[in-house]
Amino acid sequence: MRIYMTVLAAMLASAGHAAETPPLAGNEIKIGYRESAAPFSFAEGQRPAGYTIDLCEHIVDAIRKTMAPTALKVTYVPLTSSDRVDKVKHGAVDLECGATTVTAQRAADVAFSQPIFYADTKILVKAGSGIQSIAGLKGKRVIVNQGAAGAPLLAKADLDQGLHIQFVKSLDTRESFKSLQQDKVDAFVHDDVQLARLAATSTSAKDFMLLNESLSSDPIAIMVRKDNPQLKQVVDATLARVAASGELSKIYAKWFMTPAFKFPMGAALKRSLKMP
Repeated sequence: MRIYMTVLAAMLASAGHAAETPPLAGNEIKIGYRESAAPFSFAEGQRPAGYTIDLCEHIVDAIRKTMAPTALKVTYVPLTSSDRVDKVKHGAVDLECGATTVTAQRAADVAFSQPIFYADTKILVKAGSGIQSIAGLKGKRVIVNQGAAGAPLLAKADLDQGLHIQFVKSLDTRESFKSLQQDKVDAFVHDDVQLARLAATSTSAKDFMLLNESLSSDPIAIMVRKDNPQLKQVVDATLARVAASGELSKIYAKWFMTPAFKFPMGAALKRSLKMP
């Protein structure tokens, strides 16, 4: 605990120093989000909602304190799985508050916060499909979201194992799941938590099966422009403070431990929260 508090104090001090240089050039912060990445972010009425959105609201509050008494305008910008990295890289949004997996390729273009979640890339199929593993996808129609981390992983497995998968690309998670529901594809590859939630909250949860085999296990984080270290410092310090106060665990429970869907916090995230 002493080590953790030392790290937290250093991050908060760093954020305080960063406040000398404003984290934003103007009086507006543009928040990018995904419209169909529940429970991380999704469209709900006039504004988005979700686990990552709640965390980003704490970040916005921290930024407001560095700008007082100037009012801060918050603008929400919908993103897709294929354009989110470019929109952050080129400044169309300041924060990407969705469900983006940290990869080396993405890290070459953008900066990432400390992890806010750890997800396995898994495969969702119909319960009676007979598909039990990645090898069972041989010759099958498999849908992946364009730009998602699972796409290149599955492509590599396809090449390595000679599966001859029929790839189907999609821009929307809900549409991908709908294709599986309607038997237009045989499997859907995506983050396990989103696949589990889609199946659990559908009208026929028993009709779907999430395979045990994983293509990878990776952290999910908030994206920030690489050329704005001041904003990244505020992001990381805020997440550390929210984790230390126990608020992050409460936000997690709000979105992942509901009556309709339960996805307990994993060991990797628990370790990360103890040592940001």
